[in-house]
Amino acid sequence: MIYHLALEADWMRAQAEGAYRVSTIGRHLDDVGFIHCSFAHQLQPVADAFYRGRTDVVLLSVEESRVTAPIREENTEGRTDLFPHIYGPLNIDAVVATRPLASNPDGTLAIAE
Repeated sequence: MIYHLALEADWMRAQAEGAYRVSTIGRHLDDVGFIHCSFAHQLQPVADAFYRGRTDVVLLSVEESRVTAPIREENTEGRTDLFPHIYGPLNIDAVVATRPLASNPDGTLAIAE
């Protein structure tokens, strides 16, 4: 399983259009070339770094075997940790669960259930 932190409006638009095409906040697949994803242990640090204070974030749980676009594990910006990247639109039927994320009092997102 891989995960993507999506903004609620982007996820709703994707459901209407049949595919998700957002790479990260304010950047689309066409701009970046891939959709940023994370493994479970990477979610909280990514959420803390980029989504702190947001109240419109949805966690997408993506079943890798259902994704029709290529997935590559790569490091970015000189990091050593590998992140999964989807090189194409994310087909909606690969998303097996969604969950809105609540904010903690300090503005971090409550990733753990």
